[in-house]
Amino acid sequence: MKNYFLIAVLPAVSIISSLNAEEQLALLTDESALFEEISFVYSASKHDQPVTNAPASVSIVSADEIKKYGYRTLAEVLSSMKGMYTSYDRVYHRLGIRGFNRPGDYNYRILILVDGHRINDNLVDYNAIGTEFIVDIDDIKRVELVRGPSSSLYGSNAFFGVINVITKQGRDMQTAGITGEAGSYRSYKGKVSYGDKFANGAELYTSISYQNSGGKSHVEIPGLGIASEKDGEDSERAFVKFSYQDLTISGGFVQRGKDLSNPIIGTIIDDERNVFVDERAYADILYERSFDNDIALLARVYYDYYRFDGDYAFEPKVLYQDDFNGHWWGTELQLSKQIGDHLITVGGEYRDNFHQEMRSFQGPPLTVFGDTQQESWTYGLFLQDEYKIFDNLIINAGFRYDDYSHVGDTINPRAALIYQPWDTTTLKFIYAQAFRAPSAFEQNYTFSDTWIQSSGLQPENIYTYELEWIQKINQNMTTSVSPYFFEVKDIIQLTGEGLPDNPNIYQNQTDMDIYGVEVELTGQWVGGWRTRFSYAYQYAKEKHNPRKPLNSPAHLTKFNLIAPLWREKVFGAIELQYTSRRNSTLGSVPGYLMANATLFSQNLLPGLELSASLYNLLDRTYHDPSTTDLSSDTIQQNGRQFRFKFNYEF
Repeated sequence: MKNYFLIAVLPAVSIISSLNAEEQLALLTDESALFEEISFVYSASKHDQPVTNAPASVSIVSADEIKKYGYRTLAEVLSSMKGMYTSYDRVYHRLGIRGFNRPGDYNYRILILVDGHRINDNLVDYNAIGTEFIVDIDDIKRVELVRGPSSSLYGSNAFFGVINVITKQGRDMQTAGITGEAGSYRSYKGKVSYGDKFANGAELYTSISYQNSGGKSHVEIPGLGIASEKDGEDSERAFVKFSYQDLTISGGFVQRGKDLSNPIIGTIIDDERNVFVDERAYADILYERSFDNDIALLARVYYDYYRFDGDYAFEPKVLYQDDFNGHWWGTELQLSKQIGDHLITVGGEYRDNFHQEMRSFQGPPLTVFGDTQQESWTYGLFLQDEYKIFDNLIINAGFRYDDYSHVGDTINPRAALIYQPWDTTTLKFIYAQAFRAPSAFEQNYTFSDTWIQSSGLQPENIYTYELEWIQKINQNMTTSVSPYFFEVKDIIQLTGEGLPDNPNIYQNQTDMDIYGVEVELTGQWVGGWRTRFSYAYQYAKEKHNPRKPLNSPAHLTKFNLIAPLWREKVFGAIELQYTSRRNSTLGSVPGYLMANATLFSQNLLPGLELSASLYNLLDRTYHDPSTTDLSSDTIQQNGRQFRFKFNYEF
């Protein structure tokens, strides 16, 4: 670990040391530095508040950082945050947080929102974070990560945390633009966008994009062979956001097709018929208004759609298929009012899953294995009080009652004591609990006699205790320390071997204890210098199982640096990430150091942005643990890659 720490820190030390005394003094004393202003977050309490007052540990990544670090997907944005990591099975990116990333999970223990709109689908509860995510990376204004259970506000899936992707508005562009990319593996992307704020105050932002990649030419499948030219994918997406006065109408669409270079267990390796197609769309109408009597109103109504098609080549002349189709609508209502030293927030949510269809079949000739047609509903009511006892002491406490038609009801509280003994010091003491209801997929999916539906599944539950100490070192630098302890109960996981005499089935199988600590140091100086260093120690243990859980690294170390190279027009950025050893089903994968670098320029010509990025700069060979239903135990990852990108706004 010491070597990796030096690799991360020495670049920043050498750069700063190379400046003359006058320049160093300017870096340390400039009053325009970021930390003269306190960052605000919305998602922690469903209203804007300083990060220091939020009842959780919070991280924020801005659009400026996304551009300068060359992030290509939401997965890469999230991987840059302390305590977060991802694994890629060459189909989907799986998100890990605080040592938890179970093989076969579909990111359903974290709630992902787009402008407050729930993205988890109504069949699998799947959360896309890769190229199948519904919002283009260039349409993101900022990403808010709220760690820890938030079922007291959001209900199911807000288990380990909440991610809210805030999108751009018309005012953020006020022109038309075109974006193009080209990179390794015959990868290309094109995007057109338009945004403006009109004289009457209305705003419009919209974009359409398409991307295609041939993928890695030869993917090694350990112990099984090599898949050639079977890693390609293509996706298209559209997004629109219109607002006028208190009303916002938005919607998005994405469709992605992905070849399976590492196919499902039992399918024919290197068969071009192994393909997944994901499709997701939503429409959202949001009304927000603040009244003179300190009352704030939020009302939302929405419609969502999800489709998944999976093709599996188990036999040379017979194709096995999955066909999932989900439709749902919902509504939310929230009221907030300041009453003396109390900020009271009360609200409710209703969701109607009026179409949940999962079919599995083979042909020719047509043989149907499973055909689930169901409906379900859920509603929740919540109350939260943010009580300012003194100027430097706040209690934030609340609870939510949820009722699910298929699993019953539950109550989940959260309470935080936030104390600022000095202007530069914040201490948070947090207790929370949350639940995750079993999905329709976990309960009812059937595929021949190798995957059977479950019965009697109960919700998962989590109970957490967390501290956070935020210390402002000076006007440029801030550090934080966050120890935590989690108890996770009744974890649902896939069991069985996918064979007729031992079929796959989901069960509430185990409990787990998780504890750890996260340390972070951030800073920003005049001219655009920005740095971030974090270290996370995380220990997870299943009860009654001496082996460390799968895909759970004990150590995560990260270093990020943005350096202005020329007249605030050219910037260099470097990112280093160390992930320690992780267990796989049959063995383990060693730790690795990942290095990425980006050269970014703006305004060399009016309206033009250019960037060149290298990913896996050191060309490390490394693997991720596989998921439970794929052919191999570990998944080969990409070597060194490049990307060139331009964005021109007229």
